[in-house]
Order: sequence, then structure tokens, then C-alpha cells
Amino acid sequence: MQEIKERASDKIYSTYLCLMRESLDPNLFWGIEKDRAKELMVAQNREIEVYSYILSLIEKDNKL
Repeated sequence: MQEIKERASDKIYSTYLCLMRESLDPNLFWGIEKDRAKELMVAQNREIEVYSYILSLIEKDNKL
């Protein structure tokens, strides 16, 4: 069971880091209208929040 928890943590953490790295790119949505790019950035930030929450749940479970 511990191995599964570690693998889950690794997968979520790597996805979270990729999303964070992408969000720092000022040209992430360079080929899209500014209004649509703002909407996509809001959606990107929501995804980051979701993955951060999942990661925190996994970390709490690993401490138990």
C-alpha cells in the first residue's frame, strides 16, 4: 500500500510542477486572443489549485 501512495504522490507532484512551470510562461497562450487567453489562464490556475489540493490530501494520508 505504501508503494501505491508514493507512486500517487509522484504522479500528482509531477503534474502539479508541470502546470506551475507552464503558468510562469508569459507566452503560454501567445496565438490566442487576449480575452480568451485570460480565460484559459484562469482555468489553468484552477487546475493548479485542484492538483495542489490533491497533493495535500496525499501528503496528509502519508503522515497517518
